[in-house]
Amino acid sequence: MKTVNDPTYEFVKSIYMQHVPLQSELSNPFNANKRQRKKTTLVKTKEIPDELSAWTPKHFSDYFAQEYKRVFDGVYKITYTSDNKIINIIMDFMADNALDKNEWTKKFIDWCFLNKSVVLQRTGHFLLPEFPNLLNRFFQDVIKTNSTISLIDIFPEVHSLASEGKSKELFSKYGIPIASTYYATYKKVSDQDLANGLKNLFIQMSKGNAQEKKLLSDIIQKSISRSPYPANFKLLDWRTLFDKEILKYKSEIWWRADDYPGQPRFKVEKFLNG
Repeated sequence: MKTVNDPTYEFVKSIYMQHVPLQSELSNPFNANKRQRKKTTLVKTKEIPDELSAWTPKHFSDYFAQEYKRVFDGVYKITYTSDNKIINIIMDFMADNALDKNEWTKKFIDWCFLNKSVVLQRTGHFLLPEFPNLLNRFFQDVIKTNSTISLIDIFPEVHSLASEGKSKELFSKYGIPIASTYYATYKKVSDQDLANGLKNLFIQMSKGNAQEKKLLSDIIQKSISRSPYPANFKLLDWRTLFDKEILKYKSEIWWRADDYPGQPRFKVEKFLNG
């Protein structure tokens, strides 16, 4: 029978002959292409130097993402601006404790993955911003039990900075309790005078130039990261004493409401026996 040349019939036939899309593609007609683009991104591996000493914070962020993929079989979307800040906090912690910062930063990240259940129980998720809260546990459980690691002696540099009149630098590098204890022991400055002097200093620095504001931020950060402290160190209640002056820093990723638990990571005798 001769086929009728019907435009409507030809149109319906052309639709019928088209490929039927998958159900997932029906909800979003671009899913197929998007899925292919994601696949290409996932298989791309970051080039990380073989030599650990050459790693930068960016390399550590890439390493974390790769380990996340290996351990959880998931994708960790790196945001270098924020993730590198976390890595820098970890590296600074290691440097402050006289440890090779690259070697021990990697050991710490590896330890966090091995103890992922601890992180998940604490926060419910496994993200880099949670890691600084585990630094002291790592120090107390891993580093301090290492027979080759000894307490660091920070007193000589503290004494040197104080003798040179570099009080701002002293507080910004070692924090409020350590510097205050030194001044109380060796300069016989009272707790009240210390508190009043620091309050005035913090107000002045908060209104100063960018460098002074950075120093104030460093003072608060080091006061946190240098803990734990002996119970008889000075101004351990600095959070309460300077609540108004430090209010803006409570939103920082390195902020904690309490000091680290455990034993001090530095030699304390000289600070208390003047």
